[in-house]
Amino acid sequence: MALTDAETLDRRELILDAAVTVISRRGVDRARLADVAEEAGVSLGLVQHYFRTRERLLVETFRREQERISAIWSQAVPPGTDPLFRLAEYVLLGSPEGGDAAATPFDPGWSFWLEFWSKANRDAEIRAEMANIYGAFGDLFRDAIRDGVRRGEFRPAGPVDDVADRLISLMDGIAIRTLLGELARERMLRLLAASLGNELGLDEAQRRRLRGYVARRKRRA
Repeated sequence: MALTDAETLDRRELILDAAVTVISRRGVDRARLADVAEEAGVSLGLVQHYFRTRERLLVETFRREQERISAIWSQAVPPGTDPLFRLAEYVLLGSPEGGDAAATPFDPGWSFWLEFWSKANRDAEIRAEMANIYGAFGDLFRDAIRDGVRRGEFRPAGPVDDVADRLISLMDGIAIRTLLGELARERMLRLLAASLGNELGLDEAQRRRLRGYVARRKRRA
């Protein structure tokens, strides 16, 4: 009996979920189709039926995770949210102190993305997916910054594109140092909040609001 579209999608998602687990556990270069099949509890033939090759499975896995994380970020912070708090939430979600989009040091979520970055350095197709990811995240930052500028609340330290790129690059770098144990989380959050204030040209009252928001968000996490 032929599978319905929903059943086919469920099987694909099951395999993709298993691929994330295997990549996080074994590393992208040691993740085999047979390992993914075993993790998913399906036959190797079924994995090959849906994805054909290991490289195709890797690309589809990274693409699905990018779409999933982008959806989490978009849903977690409604567009009408105060632009300062919207940016603060993006920074928190993109750091080891974040929620569903980030996690505790070297759990499967962070391990997966570290593997993704490593693979992108050697694979042009994966590198293109990485560009899509940063483009999607950058759009969220740019929209919030422009919203704050329109409201007269932000005085960015340069063009909006440059500010967004610097903030995202800072998040990546500081997250890795925190994961490696070089920075305490408390210091990480202070550095991120200070950099956000500097990049947006916030006055002292706005900086206090930002620090208060980060402190409250930490207590809820």
